[in-house]
Amino acid sequence: MRRLLPLLLCMLILIAGCRSGTVATDIYKPPPVTETSITTVDPSPADPVGVPPGTEPEIDLSLVRPNELGKVMVLMYHEIGAKEDVWARHRDNFRRDLLTLYEEGYRPINLNDFLRGRIDLPAGTTPVILTFDDGTAGQFRLIENDGRLEVDPDSAVGIMLDFREQYPDFGLAGTFYIFYPVPFRQKELVAMKLEMLVEMGFEIGNHTHGHENLARVSREEAVRALARHVAATRQYLPGYNVNTLALPYGARPKDDSYIIAGEWQGTSYRNDAILLVGANPAFSPYDRRFNPHRLPRVRADEAELGRWLEYFRKNPHERYISDGDPLTVTVPEKVAGNLVPVLPGDLSLRFYSLPAD
Repeated sequence: MRRLLPLLLCMLILIAGCRSGTVATDIYKPPPVTETSITTVDPSPADPVGVPPGTEPEIDLSLVRPNELGKVMVLMYHEIGAKEDVWARHRDNFRRDLLTLYEEGYRPINLNDFLRGRIDLPAGTTPVILTFDDGTAGQFRLIENDGRLEVDPDSAVGIMLDFREQYPDFGLAGTFYIFYPVPFRQKELVAMKLEMLVEMGFEIGNHTHGHENLARVSREEAVRALARHVAATRQYLPGYNVNTLALPYGARPKDDSYIIAGEWQGTSYRNDAILLVGANPAFSPYDRRFNPHRLPRVRADEAELGRWLEYFRKNPHERYISDGDPLTVTVPEKVAGNLVPVLPGDLSLRFYSLPAD
């Protein structure tokens, strides 16, 4: 344990530095608008279209074109390492994914912020949610260097830490859907790793206790598997709220009420989101079609991730674009019919239109 203390100290310093890093304040300009999406307009910034006098926004709506009813990619990763296939991403390709996302204006947020509709990003950027299933060794590995433990720079966490250092406005966020008894495959370091992930700002999600197929086990076995995961996580992280579930194998029972909430031997669980395996972007949490208990994900391999990145390049009007104000939901009038009846919390609503709309 004495050998682990220097690492904990270093990590705490690193985390503090990440949280206090300078955030870029420049407005990101989305990809060029195509002829098939929205006609380009050039209204005067001094007279924003569709906004009553006295309530002018701080951004140029015609330039940023915010659409907080746009779609959001929830990316699904499994193994990160030395190979590339459907369920594995080569570490170099994972690095490239982060750079591509960054350069195209995507910024990571945590799933729970997305579920609550608390999306705090610079104007013109798009949220992306990173998820990692199975708690594999390549996702988070600690290695010994000169008698001290440090994060493996080739593991997913190491790659994200390094990327965060290079690009401070690309935050640390993501959910690790682990199962037991040995998430991340280093038995002596389970407690330390889980504590480090939470300190860094990541989330821990339910993947059942032993990677059970919830469509094949009985109701009682499923409840037990979900509650045991919560109990095991709280042994390492007392009081931690495990409130989202990624379905092992993407399998769910026909009657699925008990995977949303249940209780076993004094341990209860409630999943605010249930994540599927594939196959498309999710609706905005402000969209009436948003269903957190059937939340789709994009498989982060060369084919699927590449396909959806290209889709949003060609269809930027379908992509969630932030207005830069976490307490205001800005929506083009032409898609306002998709709004939820009531916005969560104390959020305010702003419509706007462009002459070509």
